[in-house]
Parts: sequence; structure tokens; C-alpha cells
Amino acid sequence: MKARIVLLCLLSWATQAALVAGKYKAKDIEVRPAGEYPAHQDFQNVVIAAECYTTQEEILQVFDAKKLYEKEIMPVLVVVENRNEFALRIDGRAIYMVDENGASTPALDPVDVLLSITLKKPLSSYSTKREILLQRSVEPKMFSDFQRKVFDEKLIPPHGSDFGVIFFRLPENGDLAGKRLYLPEVENLTEGEELMFFEFDLKRLQ
Repeated sequence: MKARIVLLCLLSWATQAALVAGKYKAKDIEVRPAGEYPAHQDFQNVVIAAECYTTQEEILQVFDAKKLYEKEIMPVLVVVENRNEFALRIDGRAIYMVDENGASTPALDPVDVLLSITLKKPLSSYSTKREILLQRSVEPKMFSDFQRKVFDEKLIPPHGSDFGVIFFRLPENGDLAGKRLYLPEVENLTEGEELMFFEFDLKRLQ
């Protein structure tokens, strides 16, 4: 009898786990040429563009996660086109948002973003390692979708392009006035030297 109860419990848990695993739906991002985005900079034969998702409706177009908006996290799509004869290297961890006062804020750690929208309590209240929390708390489909979309370290070949998403705190009321994207480290990978930095307004044109 006890064995049967245990079996039924295991079957119930497995069924619930399967249902949870199937909740998240991965969505593809429709990426346009970098020059077609209102927020972009064309410099040194490189075009870098950004698209900020500031409303719940916009965020749900790229991530099936309402918690991003509820936690006031803003995904930003970054698109890069390299028109040079050399390869480029750009590290997503070295991309910043600059405010109207000149203060710069680094992009949020994608792992912290994932945990903040899945854990019931603040991340700081857990003593468990983040890697273990990811395995326990984040749905595999969600983890995979975030992993493939995140702008981490990008190696962009000559005359190639790439894109990815970074995250910042959502500005108050979603107002992007005075906010700029700042990329201080764009490397000519072939020659091993840095290009001039990129910086441009994020506010959409009206």
C-alpha cells in the first residue's frame, strides 16, 4: 500500500513537472538591418543599433515572461553590422546605459535576471549557489531561450552581423529621454586593437 502511494505521488509530481516545463513558449525576435532602427550609430564601418522594450506588451513579444515587466527589467536588443575586412569582438558585459547626468550603469547579469523573475524571494536571501538555484528554479525552456538570445561575447566576422539582448533597470515610466547606450570596448579582433567607443541616444523618434 505504501509503495503504491509513493508511486502515485511520483507520478503526480512527474505530471506537474511536465506541465510546468511546457508553460514557457520561446519566441523568435524579428531582427531588421541595424540602420533601420531609430536608435543606431554608423561609425568606422560598423553599425550598432538598439531597440528597448519598455512596456509589458513589447516585452512579451520577445520573452514569454510577464515578470520582467513586473520586476522593472528592460530588455534591450542590440544589433551589430560589421562592414570591415577584420573581425570584431564585443562583450555584452561591457555595455552601459548612460543617463542624462552622465552616470553609467552596466547591463544586468543575465543569470541574476533569470533568478529574479523565478525565485519567490530576493536573490540575496538565498545561501545556495546561483548555479544550483538555476537548476532548481528556472524552467529549462526559459533557460534555453534566454541563453540563445543573450548578448554575451560576440565575435562578428568581416562583413557579418549578429545580435543579442541585454538587460537594464526599466527607467521610471519607461521614459528613455536622456538615456544613451555606451559601448567603450569594440575590438578589432584581427589586429588586437580597440576601435573608438560607440555612444548613441536610446529614445525613440516620435
